[in-house]
Amino acid sequence: MTRPVLVLSLAALALVGCSTNEPGNPTSGTTTDAATTSKGSSPTTTSAAGGSPLADFDPCAEMEALSGQLNLTGIEEDGSQECFARYSSEVGVIAKVFLDLPLDEAGKGPNAEVSDTSVNGREAKLVRRAASDTACAVAIGVGSDRFDIVASANASLDQACDAATTLAEALEPQLPK
Repeated sequence: MTRPVLVLSLAALALVGCSTNEPGNPTSGTTTDAATTSKGSSPTTTSAAGGSPLADFDPCAEMEALSGQLNLTGIEEDGSQECFARYSSEVGVIAKVFLDLPLDEAGKGPNAEVSDTSVNGREAKLVRRAASDTACAVAIGVGSDRFDIVASANASLDQACDAATTLAEALEPQLPK
């Protein structure tokens, strides 16, 4: 299990690309807690942090809601607005929100093969070989933000891309419009 976690971490870093974000912990400037979504929740279009539609999106809650349908296991928070899960015994996945990092920044890794695609009609990028020969990502644009699903398979790039695409299609309806 260590190898997929390492590959997924590297894939997430490769997908970040260049950013002008300041280091540190961003805050909304308010003292209220961010609302979390619950099982079977519907997409929201409001947020507490700077008007970003993804500011309150909780990938782990949404993956938990899909766990029975997609047989996701081992779901755990892996950072701020980032969630890791096992998709199968051979595939690990990470779902991550990138605030103020647009879709065109996806797939800046040295061996990445980026192509335009769509997920349920929403503009997206498919990134094959995101950080390794067996890592694949689907990045979905949400305004000036991005939501990435990165999958790493033990042996097959196609297996990773199938997992990333399936999970992206299942999560997209919960993303804010």
